Parts: sequence; structure tokens; C-alpha cells
Amino acid sequence: MRKEVDSIIQLFPDLEEEIDDLFQIDENFRDMCSDYMLCRSMVLERKNDRNINREEFADMEVLQRSLEEEIRVQLNIKK
Repeated sequence: MRKEVDSIIQLFPDLEEEIDDLFQIDENFRDMCSDYMLCRSMVLERKNDRNINREEFADMEVLQRSLEEEIRVQLNIKK
């Protein structure tokens, strides 16, 4: 569980306390962080795979960005 928190803190280092607090009290936020970590690891794992379907890989990248944006919304971060 701490791994997910630390990864999200790396994305938004100025919001460590807010991330910790939200992670403790909001199950949806925890799930979103877990989903983000899973998606991110899949993207990193397949990034240099020459045999991957490029469309599938692009979809994973879109999903990763979408999850990151949802986390941003939960943290009330303005672009």
C-alpha cells in the first residue's frame, strides 16, 4: 500500500500530506492509485517490447493519463 502512496507523491511532491490523508480515508482514491500503479507498470514493462500491439500500447498510455487526471481532480489540482 505504501508503494502506491509513494508513487503518487512522486507525481505530486508538493501534496504529500494531502495524498497521505486522502489515501487513509478514501477507498475510491486508494483504488484509483492502485489502478494507476498497475497501468503504469504495464506501460513501463511493455515500452521497449517490439512485439507489442502498438494500438494496445497506445490505449494503455491513454488509460494511464486518464487515471493521472482523475487523481489530479481528486487532489483539486488545477492544470
